[in-house]
Amino acid sequence: MKISINQLGIAAITCLLAVSSCSQSAPSTDREALTASPDDQIISSVDSRGAKALLDEKKDIILIDVRTPEEYAEGHLEGAINIDFQDPTFAEQLRQLEPEQKYMLYCVVGGRSGKSQKIMEEMGFKEVYNVSEGFEQLRQVGIPASTASEQSTELNR
Repeated sequence: MKISINQLGIAAITCLLAVSSCSQSAPSTDREALTASPDDQIISSVDSRGAKALLDEKKDIILIDVRTPEEYAEGHLEGAINIDFQDPTFAEQLRQLEPEQKYMLYCVVGGRSGKSQKIMEEMGFKEVYNVSEGFEQLRQVGIPASTASEQSTELNR
């Protein structure tokens, strides 16, 4: 019985496909990723619409504005705390936070918040979301914000 090189090649490829398809699991949905076991970290980036959906769904997320205090004073999301990424004590301030809590980070365009998320991941925080867009986009999708003019009005009352 003669086997041609083509037949041998086709048989080898078929075997490889069969073996590799058995080792792959079905792709998980975003919903499954959000319901991971407690020991797993959930480290994810979301756009402004995704951020709004998460904030609507998970009421216990703590918002962290990683912009400078000056930027924060000009306007920030309601309820957000300010931890300045550029502050030399930034990592120290993060260590004061509860690592089991859920956090959402934002800045102007997602750069500082993305770097902050990486630091929090390395520190072992369990659930951290980075908004890949920025403060203005979050306001545009309807997340309540305080602006500098509103703050000065409140101070004058």
